[in-house]
Amino acid sequence: MTNSKGRRGLHSIFLMICAGIGSDAMADTEEPVELPQITVVTAARAEQDIAHTMASVSIISREDIRVSAAEDLMELLRLEAGVDVVRTGPAGAQTSVFVRGGNSDHLLVMIDGVRVASAHTGAYAWELLPLAMIERVEIVRGPRSTLYGSDAMSGVIQVFTRQLDGPVVRATAGSFGTGEVEAGVGFSHGDSRHSLFAAWRDVDGFSAQNPDGFSYDPDDDGLESRSAGANGMIGTRGGSLQYQLMGSRTETEFDQGISEARQGLASLSWHGSLSEHWDYQLLAGYFDDRLETDYGFFNTQFESERWDLGWQNQYELAVGQLAFGLDFINESGVADSSYRADRDNRAGYASWEARFDHVDLQLGGRLDDNSEFGSEATWQAGVGAEWGAAGRFSVLLGTAFRAPDLGEQFSPGFGGFFAGNPDLKPERSSSLELNWKKNLGDQAAWSLAAFSTEFEDLIAFTGQNFQAINIARAKVSGIEAEWAFSTAEWNIRANATLQNTEDKSTGQSLLRRPDEKGSLVIDRRFGGGSWLGLDWFLSGSRLDVGGTQLPGYGILSMRGGWVFNPSLTLEARWENVLDKAYEPAAGFNSAGRSVFISVDWRR
Repeated sequence: MTNSKGRRGLHSIFLMICAGIGSDAMADTEEPVELPQITVVTAARAEQDIAHTMASVSIISREDIRVSAAEDLMELLRLEAGVDVVRTGPAGAQTSVFVRGGNSDHLLVMIDGVRVASAHTGAYAWELLPLAMIERVEIVRGPRSTLYGSDAMSGVIQVFTRQLDGPVVRATAGSFGTGEVEAGVGFSHGDSRHSLFAAWRDVDGFSAQNPDGFSYDPDDDGLESRSAGANGMIGTRGGSLQYQLMGSRTETEFDQGISEARQGLASLSWHGSLSEHWDYQLLAGYFDDRLETDYGFFNTQFESERWDLGWQNQYELAVGQLAFGLDFINESGVADSSYRADRDNRAGYASWEARFDHVDLQLGGRLDDNSEFGSEATWQAGVGAEWGAAGRFSVLLGTAFRAPDLGEQFSPGFGGFFAGNPDLKPERSSSLELNWKKNLGDQAAWSLAAFSTEFEDLIAFTGQNFQAINIARAKVSGIEAEWAFSTAEWNIRANATLQNTEDKSTGQSLLRRPDEKGSLVIDRRFGGGSWLGLDWFLSGSRLDVGGTQLPGYGILSMRGGWVFNPSLTLEARWENVLDKAYEPAAGFNSAGRSVFISVDWRR
């Protein structure tokens, strides 16, 4: 169960949200500032006003990233409703992200429309993503396989890379021997714009494991990371050509070993119109990842490549909008020369959305055909209604699937044990979601979402000689509450998540996913652009490997920025102010109290 302090903290956040729901009196205490209109693209695979989106969507903007003074994206993701983050050690350590209680590989991760999860493991190496290159992050909670196919069972996180209009440099120094330099430049000519980035990060770290860890070694485990990228757009009379390049290389130490990871991404897309009612996009994307690990007494090496080709259309009908398209994916991989694999996936999809006075309708379907496991059909339907002062209500139903990764299908295992299975079927899910959103005046808004998802045919290594088979089942249900308030001087956000996860074969909770979590973010702006802020994150207890029940914990962090002039800013972040000691996973250490100082220059 959650410890008493954590429970009181979660109750405090709930009370704050309820107070905001019950009254908009706060809106009269400051100069009126209307909530901004926000456009998102991930939920519908096309531009859409977030106020009219039926799905549960969160945005981490460039401004959120700037005022957070955070060292990496994980510090921001953990503050979002329905998102659980587990990092097994210091910066660069293996990190898992769970959305709405699903497995980490039930989350589709994209960068500028290109899939970036490993074809071998199905999970994305978050530790390789430099925060300096991110413009914004869109988080869609709930299934989206109807639009994106495999992996989008519990949600989608899409990262959009940063576009600059001049030179920027940011240098950071801080605890755990942290040193970091980020630099970029942007320029434009006519209808074209281009940006270049580079980032370097070096962290001495701390011991990833404690004496309860299975391979404890008390030395510090560090990180060396190098990243570079470019993106841009070339405008023409007939449309626009957009491109992106990004590469990362990291060397990460862990107890009893060291890993070297490399990732590369490239994409090219054309955005045009066939008529005033018909827009289309053509996308070609490439992603490769390589991971070499030295455990001291043996080495492993994995390499994989993925090609994404897509044709996407938005057509304005007399009633509503029709989105449709075709996708093609080719994945290939090699693991220690023990197996080579190659497979294709072809898909077609269509989705219709319409608004009738105060009622919205949504209906979509998709058919995927995979060269290894055959065909898989998914669908989604929704209805939403505006009920005046009562707010906006919506109901969503949908199905989703995850294709087995290459390791689950083709790995020979270890001495014949824990081998893959070429006859595996996809994992499947069905979901129900109820949403209620309401604006409280022009300055505040809140939302409430209730969801339930059932997973079946989950892959588990429980067959003969622990071979992978489709046997496991799970159920996840929960409630998410969010509240936001904004004026010219204040920005306050709070959320709380209550969820119940169950492994249907054992009756136990799913590992490393707490039943309760919440966060509170407060920012105070001053004249000239300076700011002060704090983050308060709370997590309930959670089950871990071996039946270990890890206690709940809370983290309070403070941050601020002093703007000397429009070009120069001094930033500081004081992480884990109360020096809370906790285990993010059984046997692993977390960062204690730490301080980071940054200097940001731009022109």
